Amino acid sequence: MTTATHAIDLAPNRHDDINDRALTEMFRRTTFRWDSYMLGCRHVHLRNSHDRLKVIALPEKLSTNPHLHCFADLSEAQWGDQLRQLPWEWKLEQIWQEVTEGSGTIHITADFDRGAAVYRTKEALRHDHDYLHSWDFHRDDKLKERRCAPRHQRRAAVRRCRTHQ
Repeated sequence: MTTATHAIDLAPNRHDDINDRALTEMFRRTTFRWDSYMLGCRHVHLRNSHDRLKVIALPEKLSTNPHLHCFADLSEAQWGDQLRQLPWEWKLEQIWQEVTEGSGTIHITADFDRGAAVYRTKEALRHDHDYLHSWDFHRDDKLKERRCAPRHQRRAAVRRCRTHQ
């Protein structure tokens, strides 16, 4: 992953039926729907991982208050004009609400400091905690490295994808 530009906290706020598998599935659905929204395409699973959301999620307090602390690349270098043209913060909140069936909360922090990073990673080194990558859910043939296409080629690909919905 490149540099993380945003810290995102995702809490499903449903203690009774959330386990690590359910939390992982919520994370998978959220990242897939984010990619679909930002790329304007329903078949994002066919897109190269390089073009999709890059986020690392750290599950925390799985037995008492399960939630995810995430670090994401929401930079203009990654997303280009979409960040300015689309209401992405509102949409990410809406996606999380739908995935959690209305019970979830989300907190997005741009330009977080070292203290915020330490807080979000406090349980990361425990032996019983794994972390999740958004690309864990991408097709294997889309994980290969490729050179970054010039921005005008990426925008053209997004326009083509949006016109074929």
